[in-house]
Amino acid sequence: MPVIVLTTVLGVSGCQSLSWFGGEADTAARPGTLGALSPVTVPAGDSEPAVVSLDAVIASYRSLLPLIDDPREQVAVRHRLADLEFQRAEQAFAERAEGDLAGAIGAYQRLLADYPGRPDNDQILYQLARARELRGETGPQLHALTDLVNRYPQSRYWPEAQFRRGDLLFGAGRYAEAEAAFMAVARASGADPSLTTNAWYMAGWSQFKQGHYRPALGSFVQVLDRVMPAGENASAAQDTLLTDLFRVFGLSLSYLQGADTLRDLFLETGPRAYEPTVYARYSELLVARERYTDAIAALETFNEAHPGSPWAPRYDQRILDILAEAGFDQALPERKARFVRRYGIQGDYWANADPATRDFILSRLEPLIPELADRHYLLASRARTDAERRRHYRAAAGYYHAFATTFPGHPRTPERLFLLAEAELALEEWPAAIQAFEQVAYGFAYTDGTPERAAEAGYASVLAFRSYAETWRELPPADRRELEDQQQLNRLRFANAFPDDPRAPDVFAIALQREFERDHWEDTVVMAERLVAWQPPPDPERVTEALRLSGHALFELARYGEAESAYRQALSRLPGNDERVPEIRRNLAAAVYRQGDVAATAGQTSEAVRHYLRVAEVMPGSELHANAQYDAAGLLIEAGDWPSAIGVLTDFRARFPAHPLIDTVPAKLALAYRETGQWALAGDEVSRLSELAQSPEEQRENLSIAAGLYDRSGDTDRAIDAWRRYANRYPEPVPAYLEAAHRLAELYQARGDIPRRNYWLEKQMVRVERLGDDADDRMRYLAASAAATLAREALARYQGIRLTLPLDRSMVAKTEALEAAVTAYQRMAAFGVAELASEAGYQIADIYARLARDLMDSERPPGLNELELEQYELLLEEQAYPFEDNAIDIHEQNIRKAQQGIYDEWVRRSYEALRRLLPGRYDKTEIRPEVVDELG
Repeated sequence: MPVIVLTTVLGVSGCQSLSWFGGEADTAARPGTLGALSPVTVPAGDSEPAVVSLDAVIASYRSLLPLIDDPREQVAVRHRLADLEFQRAEQAFAERAEGDLAGAIGAYQRLLADYPGRPDNDQILYQLARARELRGETGPQLHALTDLVNRYPQSRYWPEAQFRRGDLLFGAGRYAEAEAAFMAVARASGADPSLTTNAWYMAGWSQFKQGHYRPALGSFVQVLDRVMPAGENASAAQDTLLTDLFRVFGLSLSYLQGADTLRDLFLETGPRAYEPTVYARYSELLVARERYTDAIAALETFNEAHPGSPWAPRYDQRILDILAEAGFDQALPERKARFVRRYGIQGDYWANADPATRDFILSRLEPLIPELADRHYLLASRARTDAERRRHYRAAAGYYHAFATTFPGHPRTPERLFLLAEAELALEEWPAAIQAFEQVAYGFAYTDGTPERAAEAGYASVLAFRSYAETWRELPPADRRELEDQQQLNRLRFANAFPDDPRAPDVFAIALQREFERDHWEDTVVMAERLVAWQPPPDPERVTEALRLSGHALFELARYGEAESAYRQALSRLPGNDERVPEIRRNLAAAVYRQGDVAATAGQTSEAVRHYLRVAEVMPGSELHANAQYDAAGLLIEAGDWPSAIGVLTDFRARFPAHPLIDTVPAKLALAYRETGQWALAGDEVSRLSELAQSPEEQRENLSIAAGLYDRSGDTDRAIDAWRRYANRYPEPVPAYLEAAHRLAELYQARGDIPRRNYWLEKQMVRVERLGDDADDRMRYLAASAAATLAREALARYQGIRLTLPLDRSMVAKTEALEAAVTAYQRMAAFGVAELASEAGYQIADIYARLARDLMDSERPPGLNELELEQYELLLEEQAYPFEDNAIDIHEQNIRKAQQGIYDEWVRRSYEALRRLLPGRYDKTEIRPEVVDELG
């Protein structure tokens, strides 16, 4: 059965009918033509064996025809002969590009003429149309096809014949008729799908040729619905058709409103899976025509209509490519920035994107974000105004941050974060800069060891914190402390992470200083030990300072021995002229001093004293040396080590005469001297106390004590001086004054200075006499004793005067002495001291009695006769009697004291005197009554 193929090729200027035959290279089927359709077979009865030639078959049928009487069989044979003629002509065309179709055409025409109503004439018309085309007779061909479609609308050949009509009409420029033919095929039910697709395609072209661009687009959509129903790629056979379709599609849009028309088209038809492809092909067509702005607008239109489409990022990327291809360099940065904004991982698009699209986006973001960031960073460095500079730095920071967020594991992320931190630094966005630097330094597990950039970032964060700290001054204390804590952690983190970095010890030293300033003593000690032991060894100055701070912290922790060691090490590392040496020496002395305090508190007196005295070795002449020496003396006093205490105290006074505690030394030394029996030295110290005393009372008491100590030492001169100063300065209180005067009298008595003795005796008596009844017993006793001393001396003087001739002259002296003695004893008795009053009574009486005796025993004038002598003696008796009589009266007064319970030596002696003076009354033997035992 021969196969008949209809072929139509669409040229550049439209659709042009070429041939019904295929097989040659120059007549190959092209998309949108019948040649691309499935062949239609024409039934022709039983097929002949392949070994029989076509000419033989034709000859056989012709010889058979006259023999057939049945009209129906005769028609069938004639039809068969016409087909065989056509087949032979086709073979000739195929083999030699020439052939005679006249026989076949004539046969077909005679059949149609002889049998106009025959049902199978549709097939004859179909074959006739084919033959006409092979001969290039387009008019007769069109007539045959028109006759077929009009007379046989139900024919199986109708779709193809109608399509062929449209093809011929199109080639003839009869586009409206062609459109009608193609539309009839396209809308026909039951037509071959491929024929329907081509019909819509050609209908669109027909509309395009008429300038009906909008309807043409609708027809092309019908083609796409059939060729790309799911939006998948077309087959190889369809690819050429699609290429041409998209070209005419684009041309149609160009004659309309371009991308806006395309958008409206799909709003009318509804979404299509191939819609992105249409936009893309249209855009590429525009690019090919160098209409770059329109090409970009087409892609943008799609993205605006379908912002969530997987094609959106691809089309935005294509826009970037177009801009680059067109040389629109100035527009590229903003477009790239828009791409990052739209499709970055923080945006809404990313959240709903499929994995493949995300992969695509990441592949584009990877170069785009750094490119944009670096551009803004460079522009910031070139900016002319601060506002512009800040704007670019802020943009750069945003992109660097976006890269780090998008590609956290990217090999270049640390580098980008470092640049981010530097941009934040330029903006003085300190927390953000510090965070970025720290992320570079500590946020990555570097497989090739710790890169230098990590250490640089760590140190940069330390410097950033330092600048940041300058802004904290006005913050509330609590907020400032929190930030300072963060800064301290930052320093320690750097030092711990990069101990081999040459800057690490310096940073650690600052952290150490900070811990010290915050009174974190334990941490200070531990950190100082670490810095001292740092390897490789840091700057010696850092070590020295660490030892100094360690000493301070240990001191605050009451670890004074360790503090001393730290201070000594620090001192050993410093030249003597270093300004810190005095301060360290003071602290060293304090550490030694505190060791003394600790030992003292623990009751370890000797150990405490040892430490206190060691302070002099550390810092001689210092205030602490003075305090330590003073405290050592106090402990020695408490321990009763008086000699050592005296040595320490005297040295203290010699070294530190202006020390605030110097005035307390005399009391301590006085005690020590007293305990060692050094009374005069003790007196000296108490004298100093008297001079230092703040109140008159205290001065008085101390002077009294000093006088007593001098007195006890046997230093009469100093004792007299002290007592005299006391008595002259302090007449009050009277009891103390009288004691002082009394002691002065005694001391002057011992020295033999009777006038001064008498002066102080008189002072006592006068003072008590003035007090009268207000004087107490001790006062009266002292005054009476003083009077007694003077009276006894007056008595001695009286007793020492002898009555000699001339008696009247010696009697005057004797009488005067008598009066003085009597007056002295009377004064003595007046003080009312019983034992002294009785003495006074006796002595006064005895003075008178003695005068009487002395008169009687006085020398007689020479040359007296017996009578004259008798008369003289009588005269003496007359003179002596009154004195004796006074003596008796006074003795009698004195013995009456016995009635008052006073019977002392002087009362007894008055009794004895009365026995001599009045023996009749007082010298009688007492009668002792005897006991009579009358019953015996």
